[in-house]
Amino acid sequence: MEIIARYNKAIILEGVSFMKKEKRQQLIKQLVRENEIDRQEKLVELLEERGVSVTQATISRDIHELNVVKGSSAKGQVIYKIFTDEKRRADIQLKKKLKEVVIQIDYIEQMTIIKTLPGNAHVIGALLDELDWKEKIGCVCGNDTCLVISGSKVEREILKDRLNLIM
Repeated sequence: MEIIARYNKAIILEGVSFMKKEKRQQLIKQLVRENEIDRQEKLVELLEERGVSVTQATISRDIHELNVVKGSSAKGQVIYKIFTDEKRRADIQLKKKLKEVVIQIDYIEQMTIIKTLPGNAHVIGALLDELDWKEKIGCVCGNDTCLVISGSKVEREILKDRLNLIM
C-alpha cells in the first residue's frame, strides 16, 4: 500500500478507506445479518474486503454499542447476532426460566418435551414463541408440559443444541 495523502495527522493509504462511525456500524449490522461471523477477526476481514480498515479494538466497541451478542445459529454454532431489546429480554428470560422451572427435557423424533414445575409450561412456550427460532414450528403447552414441534429430526437436534447452550 502506498501513502497517497496526509490530512490532520491521518495517513490516507491507496486502496484503504476510513469511514464515519455511523456508516461503519451500518455496514457491521449488514455483515452480521448476512454472514455467520464467529469471531471479531472475521468481521475485521469482511470489512477489509470492502476496503474499510478498522482495528479489533474499534470492532469491539462497535459490537458493544450495536448490541451485537453471541448467539446460536440455525446450525447450532455460536455466532454474532444483533438482538433487539425485545428479543434480548426474551432470551434472558428464557435462560432464567429454564434454570428455575424446568425439571426435565426429553426428545422424541421431531418433538421436544419440556417438563416444568406446575403452572410454568405456558411461560416457557411463550418465550420460545417470542424468540421465533426457525427450527421450531410451534409450541403446545399445558400446566406442566410444553411440547415443542420441529419440522424434522435435524431441526429438533438444532433446538436441542440451542437449549443445551442456554442451560
